[in-house]
Amino acid sequence: MTPWKGPAAALADRIAQFIDSSLEGTPSEDFESIALDMHAWQSLSDPLLRALSPKLATEWRAIPAVPVALFKHLHVGTATDGPVFRTSGTTGGGRGEHHMRSAALYNQGSLAWASHCLQATPADVVALLVDPATHPDSSLSHMVALFSAWSPTPSTSWHQTPMGLDLEGLGARMEALAGRPVFVGTTAFALAEWLENDVAPLPPGSVLMVTGGFKGRVHRLEGEALYHETLARLQPAHLVTEYGMTELSSQLWGTPSTAYRPPPWLRAVAVDPETGRPLHAGERGQLRFYDLCNLDGSLGIETLDEGVVHADGTVTLHGRLPDSPARGCSLTAEEAWAARNNA
Repeated sequence: MTPWKGPAAALADRIAQFIDSSLEGTPSEDFESIALDMHAWQSLSDPLLRALSPKLATEWRAIPAVPVALFKHLHVGTATDGPVFRTSGTTGGGRGEHHMRSAALYNQGSLAWASHCLQATPADVVALLVDPATHPDSSLSHMVALFSAWSPTPSTSWHQTPMGLDLEGLGARMEALAGRPVFVGTTAFALAEWLENDVAPLPPGSVLMVTGGFKGRVHRLEGEALYHETLARLQPAHLVTEYGMTELSSQLWGTPSTAYRPPPWLRAVAVDPETGRPLHAGERGQLRFYDLCNLDGSLGIETLDEGVVHADGTVTLHGRLPDSPARGCSLTAEEAWAARNNA
């Protein structure tokens, strides 16, 4: 039974159909038609979104995008019961909250796009992330946990603790796998911590996914140096990158040498950070995303990230806007690492 009622249930059905049909190459309808109807319903149903758009937009790029900072202070969207994902926050700051009636659209879109981008993926998952059983508000851990659906006999282990990586458990897990290929899901920060220890190459056929950045913080390996050492020492068959955020329900996938690819149900726009004016393809600016899977929250999200949206819709990320606060999944790993080393 769908958790949505009335117009929301009809929108959820249209979004679900769009996800499946767009990946088959025959979208059930235009992105804009769903986006404008979703915008109208959200504006009618949520006073905050209505205040941002007293006059409804007539083109999807003109739909107001909610700045991520508001999620720390205000309830965004229409859901009061159901799953809640929370940001790791900023050092000394609060935590943003993404409320949903149901994670059904999140799950459908996340799994469909990951499967489309990654193709064949190992059944055994090793996550350098917090366990969603104890941290159900981690959207990243929730997403990686979905990947157990790739196998009829799923096997997932979690190796991030409040005091840093569980290196002993991680070593035991790799030994127990007896050379079977694995899917490793990790933040950049946790990966850098792992590489500061003795590591053996991953079993042949393994895939390593890395997400998040460093916010200019403490580990010696970052960016291209991190990718280079990962390939040299862990030797995954495939090294892939993922970009997502708590306030979104969809993710973008890429590789260290390619731009991030959004799914058909998510569109990116770069805007001038001072005026909010949309920029032309190839121009560098502040990133906004329009995510059809964000039915219960806000269709439009304005990030604190800087990047380029190319003519084909792919996104090259250039990091945080100048002077924006540190936040994100790698910050969780970093604070755990700092806590362990200061204990």
